[in-house]
Amino acid sequence: MSYPQRSWDDGDVEVVAKRLWAGGVATALVAAGIAFVGVLVINSIFEVGIQTAGRSGALVDNASTVLPIAAGIAALASTGLLHLLLLTTPRPASFFSAIAVLVIVVLILQVFLADGTISAHIATGILYAAIGIAIVSMLSGVSATSVRPATHGGWGGRQYDGRYDGGYGNQEPQYPPQPPNPYGQQGGYHDQRTQRYDPRGSQDRWR
Repeated sequence: MSYPQRSWDDGDVEVVAKRLWAGGVATALVAAGIAFVGVLVINSIFEVGIQTAGRSGALVDNASTVLPIAAGIAALASTGLLHLLLLTTPRPASFFSAIAVLVIVVLILQVFLADGTISAHIATGILYAAIGIAIVSMLSGVSATSVRPATHGGWGGRQYDGRYDGGYGNQEPQYPPQPPNPYGQQGGYHDQRTQRYDPRGSQDRWR
């Protein structure tokens, strides 16, 4: 069960660091795999080299090793940034996505502004974009499951009693309070269509 983003000023939610970093490590492995497969496809099928983001436009040596390691490090660094945002900002997922998109755009622009062939620019830009989008999308999903209501305060200053964790089928139905009976009987609902009021007295009120 995921929880919406809430304000952290009152300490009403807390971060499950173990779950967050487990998701970050898994994201790093996936990003490294995407980088490795991307390098193989670009080098073997399209026969294009992976270009660096420097001004020289040089190709990356041993790209099948360097790029997966760099992608894994980027995923772990992104997890650290996400953890910091979760602890300090009111809408951490929104800020994380904005920062990550800006970094990806700057990286791709540096590739296209550097010297090199057009084919190398396009292939490298697509690969960097694929790695960045994968990291952002997976960590955004991890962040939604890595926060929970704080046990000492609950959301909005209310104690969280866990009543929503058991599913809606386990909740006891809540009935509204019964209105007072104008004919003297305490509690219960009565169908007045099957009853007759006798004004002659309380002894023979109901027939």
